[in-house]
Amino acid sequence: MKKLILSIAFFVAIAGTTFAQKKTAEERATRSTEMMEKNLSLSADQKTKIYDAALEKNKAMDALREAAGEGNKPDADKMKEINKKFADVVKATLTDDQKAKMAEMKANGGGNGPKKPKEGDGN
Repeated sequence: MKKLILSIAFFVAIAGTTFAQKKTAEERATRSTEMMEKNLSLSADQKTKIYDAALEKNKAMDALREAAGEGNKPDADKMKEINKKFADVVKATLTDDQKAKMAEMKANGGGNGPKKPKEGDGN
């Protein structure tokens, strides 16, 4: 009986943390904009434009995922179109120096995931 109760409690705890990890479109847009602001020194106007574009992108992506249904993949072409629209806004908003810094960050893994090996690393 104790094992059953502990098992149920464990399952509820795991399930609760899984549901808690889903962030809203607004939270994701805020986080990505803050990261760009920190790394690229965005002005207030740039931050507003990029936040608005990120929010629109996140909402569109969420709608695509919802339309596809649970366990199904959303339309890849539409996702690429949404990402391109966002990238175009970012490109139009950033200065040349900021674009160069962003390209450098992307080349180094952008802070997300493993870093790309440098030439001569032996990796």
